[in-house]
Amino acid sequence: MKLTIITMFLMSSTLFLMTKHPLSSGFMLLIQTALSSMINSMNSYSYWFSYIMFIIFIGGMMVLFIYIASIASNEKFKFSMKILVTLTTLTIITMMIDKNLIMNINNESLLYMKNMKMNNMEMLSIMKMFNFPTMMLSMLSIIYLLFTLISIVKITNIEKGPLRMKN
Repeated sequence: MKLTIITMFLMSSTLFLMTKHPLSSGFMLLIQTALSSMINSMNSYSYWFSYIMFIIFIGGMMVLFIYIASIASNEKFKFSMKILVTLTTLTIITMMIDKNLIMNINNESLLYMKNMKMNNMEMLSIMKMFNFPTMMLSMLSIIYLLFTLISIVKITNIEKGPLRMKN
């Protein structure tokens, strides 16, 4: 499962470089945010931090979506067939590889891993959002929100009028 999500994250990163329309770039950022939240939730014992990070990023993306939709509303959205074929092929290959890896894992090691997670449930009460393991992600979210706030304030200057001039 982790391999599939990481591969999809890498595919969306390469597709982000191929997009030409601002709305498709925003959609790729949205997909990358969801995938990074999934990866974060798999690596941590608490899903709350990844959920909060996803909600914060979605809030920033909504502001960017409104701004880009007001500027690039008349542009045509074209989807390349080459990108679609590449994406489909890579997804199928990833799922086949991940399925083979899952089949090779024996059930005893899987049960052992589940028991280890159950024994570590008491660590949930110790782990907080601003302690060491998630401190860097908390700081990253705070800095992201600060830069988003500063960029939105600089973009929307009231004295210069609306974002898009009407003809």
